[in-house]
Amino acid sequence: QFSNDNQTWSASEAYTTTKTWTLSSGSGTKTVYVKFSDKAGNWSAPFSASIIFTPITINVKEVNLVIGVVVAGSTTVSSSPVTITNNSSSLKATYSLSVVNPPGWNVSQDSAGAETYVLNAAFSDDPAKINWNNSNHALAATPVTCSATKFAGDKTGFKVPPNETRKLWFQFKAPTSTTIPTDQTITITITAQAGS
Repeated sequence: QFSNDNQTWSASEAYTTTKTWTLSSGSGTKTVYVKFSDKAGNWSAPFSASIIFTPITINVKEVNLVIGVVVAGSTTVSSSPVTITNNSSSLKATYSLSVVNPPGWNVSQDSAGAETYVLNAAFSDDPAKINWNNSNHALAATPVTCSATKFAGDKTGFKVPPNETRKLWFQFKAPTSTTIPTDQTITITITAQAGS
């Protein structure tokens, strides 16, 4: 059995060498307790392990990035970047990016098509220095984690030092054809995790 407070315990389960467990909410010291039973049903005294949990927070500026009017099948780069700051005082952050498709359109990591678009992203101080390619820069509907090459321009979203800011530029490849006559809104989600 497992517990976060040494009072409320999870249901009994068969012994395994690993366990996925949700810590109590908030930051600070987190202690997990475990106890074992033998075949006769006798329970051990609790064992515990503690960690200090420090969440990573990020600050994102330019939440309404406007690409503007685009022609079917055209490619355009954002005129300004989104800035992301690792607000941690001591932890490096690695970012993950994903999109939420607007109604009637689907994102692709390969190529634009009918009702299908490609949205590339890259970290860079200068968008002219980005060598855009879908294999390293295309966003997906599921989170894609930054690496030394994924979403990299002359900067990365990988192991970003504490208190550093990154500029994130976007390249939009419009659907080759669409029946949607109105403006579309694509939501981009940026998350952070500790990156040693």
